[in-house]
Amino acid sequence: MPVSMSTFKSSTTIARGVGAALTLVMVHYFVTSDAIRSGNAFLVPDLALTVLVLVSVLLPGRFAVPGMIFAYGWATAVYSVSLATYTVRGDFADGANHIALILPSLVMAGLLLRKVAQRLDNRQHGRSEEHPDADPRIGARAAAGR
Repeated sequence: MPVSMSTFKSSTTIARGVGAALTLVMVHYFVTSDAIRSGNAFLVPDLALTVLVLVSVLLPGRFAVPGMIFAYGWATAVYSVSLATYTVRGDFADGANHIALILPSLVMAGLLLRKVAQRLDNRQHGRSEEHPDADPRIGARAAAGR
């Protein structure tokens, strides 16, 4: 199904909102827990992904989507490895809250990738960004006087 420019922009807006929410969750985690300590193996990855997600949602238009795809991919990986660490230690219940971070990160990365792929498909097939359902051959026939 072709994607219109307004659908693409709304997906970006949703992804920005989810990124802002994930950033707030991580800031809350850093402030209210003892996460900022030398023994925390995930301190640097958690800080890096928090900054990366925040920066990506603040990027202007054309840079935001690739930035968010990268940031959400990284976030999914870091959160998943952290959950796996809890699971291997036999503490899955303690790490299960990571699922609430993994799922939105994974869904947003997938949504943004899908929208980019559809947009590229529209361009490849000559469909207008504003009217992706329009058949480009109709305009060509009219211009040729058929």
